[in-house]
Amino acid sequence: MADIILSVSGVSISFGGLKAVNNVSLDVPQGSLTALIGPNGAGKTTLFALMSGFLKPHQGTVTYCGQDITGQAPYINAVAGMTRTFQIVQPFAAQTVLENIAVGAHLHYPNRHVALNFARDIAQQVGLISQIDKPAADLTVAGRKRLELARALAAKPKLLLLDEVLAGLNPQEILEMIPVIRNMTQQGITVLMIEHVMQAVMNLAEHIWVLAQGELIAQGNPNDITQNAQVIEAYLGKGAATGQSTASVVTNAPSTQVSFASTQHTNPLLEVSGLRGGYGHTEVLRGIDLKVYQGETVALLGSNGAGKTTFNQMICGLVPTQAGLVKFANVDITGAHYTNIVPRGLIQVPEGRKIFPNLTVLENLELGSFSRARARRSENIEYVFNTFPRLRERTKQLAGTMSGGEQQMLAIGRGLMAEPILLILDEPSLGLSPRLVEEMFELIHKLRETGLSILLVEQNVAQSLNTADRVYVMENGALKFSGLPSDLMNSDDLRRAYLGL
Repeated sequence: MADIILSVSGVSISFGGLKAVNNVSLDVPQGSLTALIGPNGAGKTTLFALMSGFLKPHQGTVTYCGQDITGQAPYINAVAGMTRTFQIVQPFAAQTVLENIAVGAHLHYPNRHVALNFARDIAQQVGLISQIDKPAADLTVAGRKRLELARALAAKPKLLLLDEVLAGLNPQEILEMIPVIRNMTQQGITVLMIEHVMQAVMNLAEHIWVLAQGELIAQGNPNDITQNAQVIEAYLGKGAATGQSTASVVTNAPSTQVSFASTQHTNPLLEVSGLRGGYGHTEVLRGIDLKVYQGETVALLGSNGAGKTTFNQMICGLVPTQAGLVKFANVDITGAHYTNIVPRGLIQVPEGRKIFPNLTVLENLELGSFSRARARRSENIEYVFNTFPRLRERTKQLAGTMSGGEQQMLAIGRGLMAEPILLILDEPSLGLSPRLVEEMFELIHKLRETGLSILLVEQNVAQSLNTADRVYVMENGALKFSGLPSDLMNSDDLRRAYLGL
């Protein structure tokens, strides 16, 4: 049996009332390629930070090469041979690719000339040798990912922690990166990777640990994991492993109802065709076609990193469009500024809520009608309070002091204040307890019953399938398939998109 290079025992950490990592214990054998997976918000990156010394656990220990390193500074761990990459790649933009790699090499080679020569060897290993004289700012997203990997390798690690090194890459770029990662273990480097590209995980990993809501729920080889009922439920929702659903449906409309200023259209309310774009050199969306008709609830599903939030931001004018068409209520809004989109009634409730924590509940709601429906502010506040009675009880409370569930209610309520014609809900259940998730979807059902058109972007698959009229599924910035919820409930294609089956 291989020696254990990294051992985590009973590690926990909390942020306020949130238990981000709860009593986690796992081992990483020397020379292995091990994966740590789990849904968005499971606590994976937090666990990496605890392992590598960026955070100190509130309880538990981290052992590396037989030594207790709990809370030890990251630079000391790096000298000892534990290095890591980061989800958000931040190279020294004005320096060349070679100089960036040499930053990692300086840990062992203080002489600049020697460090640059070693960096050249690393550039060859990761496929950057032809770009070593370029400024890092000129690299594509795939090039930046390789640079992040090269910088970590230049520190001569014994253990390398890879945090979503494949995120944002297109399918061909992912295929090209797989042998680069595999080659590292063949050189004797132990690799522990966090990754959402499941086909790559199942192709690379010898052993997989699965984290959900801060706790380990499963471990095993790739075949074990893809067949594990708890893992399937964590990714696709309660009942997904058996095809049963426990989502409750609310059929009673709220007692007070806003008259949403909308008109029936024979054409789609929202029509997106061939949409492409992203951030700088990074193309995230690769030709998206999607329609939402008046009165529909449409779900847009996909694993973390699939491009769902970028899609929302692009149609709302927050991210540049490189190609394609966006029509809303028969008007071409492609590339329009968000200040011209919100008054038309296309309203987004963003991921992470984005409430104003130092303003009261009432003040947050009033801001929702700043650009639209200001004349009916009082009536709409009453509607929001009838829909979310808990908000009425907290009118003067600072929003930042409320629970996560209450803040999500406030974020949706703020969106309703603008009398949306189409309401985009981006991950409304993110970070909520199972009980609050149930409550949140009951509230979405209530909104649906009013006839409001909704685009629901979610990772809770089972609940979304029980809420939506139609479903689209994204993977790596492209639409993989679409259909009716009844057709997708037990679909192998849907499991493959999330778990790489």
